[in-house]
Amino acid sequence: PTEEQSAEIAVLRKYLTRIQDEAFRCKGITDGLLDFSRLGDVEKQATDLGELIEGVIEMVRHLGKYREKQVEFTSEGRVACPVNAQEFKQVMLNLITNGLDSLDPGGIVHVTLKKSGNSAEILVRDNGCGMSPEVLEHLFEPFFTRRRDGQGTGLGLSITYRIVMDHGGSLQPASDGPGK
Repeated sequence: PTEEQSAEIAVLRKYLTRIQDEAFRCKGITDGLLDFSRLGDVEKQATDLGELIEGVIEMVRHLGKYREKQVEFTSEGRVACPVNAQEFKQVMLNLITNGLDSLDPGGIVHVTLKKSGNSAEILVRDNGCGMSPEVLEHLFEPFFTRRRDGQGTGLGLSITYRIVMDHGGSLQPASDGPGK
């Protein structure tokens, strides 16, 4: 490379290093915010998940922006698990409202609860706008949002992910693609 090109490369390297350093600094801040947003290691107690989910659904039903949308709940018997009830309410609220936000008027979010061995399995599905492979890949990253109404912080699902992991669970997102 010429002397001029070498100088440009040096400047680019300097800026790329600065960008990388700042990105890691932002990640540290984000991790701190997520830790701060949690209630801490509050004791987990045996909780009837069906009652908890019904309570969240009942609360969401009364929110004006969801009046033209439905939430249906099915439970295959009583399912109780040791959870931090406040944190788990936040998980269910985030999953249900994310589903509702993806819907057009008349759309439905289905929540199914069942026992699976020593664990609980909760399926939240909707007939909303669907997700692209890119959205699925970044779904649980802090500040990632593709909300259709342009609102949201992109923290709901990253907090949900952390709470579920702290409870020894897992989240498995799926979509057949946009519009499905």
